[in-house]
Amino acid sequence: MSSSSSSATGSSNLSVLVLGATGRDPPSSCYSRAVGKALVRDLLKQGVYEKVVTVGRKEVKLDDNVPKDKLVQKIVDFENLEEYRAVFRGVDVVFSCLGTTLAQAGGAAPFVKIDHDYVVNSAKIIAEENPAKTQDELSPVHYLYCSAQGANKNAFFLYYQTKGNTESDLADVGFSRVSIFRSALLEIEEERPQLRLLETIGRMVVSTLGITFLSAPVATVGRAMINASLNKWRGLQINQEKNAKGTKVEIFNNAQILQLGKE
Repeated sequence: MSSSSSSATGSSNLSVLVLGATGRDPPSSCYSRAVGKALVRDLLKQGVYEKVVTVGRKEVKLDDNVPKDKLVQKIVDFENLEEYRAVFRGVDVVFSCLGTTLAQAGGAAPFVKIDHDYVVNSAKIIAEENPAKTQDELSPVHYLYCSAQGANKNAFFLYYQTKGNTESDLADVGFSRVSIFRSALLEIEEERPQLRLLETIGRMVVSTLGITFLSAPVATVGRAMINASLNKWRGLQINQEKNAKGTKVEIFNNAQILQLGKE
């Protein structure tokens, strides 16, 4: 069903956790992590949350003009997440921008491991470490996931199939609320070290024809995710439903991301 949200909530006393915030520093060329870095930057500049915790395999590199008094950086080994349970404890909102590409991962199996297993396995630990007050309730964490336009677990292409499976499994983890952002072709803020042919052609078409609904700046996607976490929907009518577990699942398409992420 479609629904619109209430006005912005007061969230200054809440803590957020960001997965996949290292940007596209070499050798990375990942779409979603570019969103993650922009998202962290804007979270810190806005100062709307009490604490911003980044979790990844390395620290986020931010410009000197970005305030860092609320930033806590945690390094983890995603192959041994059980050893880092304390890192995921005491958070209210999770922004997940963790992901890679087939080329960067080096094959289908490692790609699925990072894009699906790392995301879902860490989500399960987050839900377990931030439980509901009673057994009849879900984890109160609001989980926001940067997915991709075309995500579908029945898709022919592995990339979209994996994104679809990740969306589905995240919805079943046991969070009270899961927001999914299916952005189209991402407009990066920095040049990629390895720009792909189809990506280059796509950007030329978008730029030449001015077809904005086929793309989204990474900063816009990041702001859209932040605004959704604060319930600043601006009257948007989005796809929203409760699944069998009682999780409220929201899906934002690219047009809605562009509107929600306006400066």
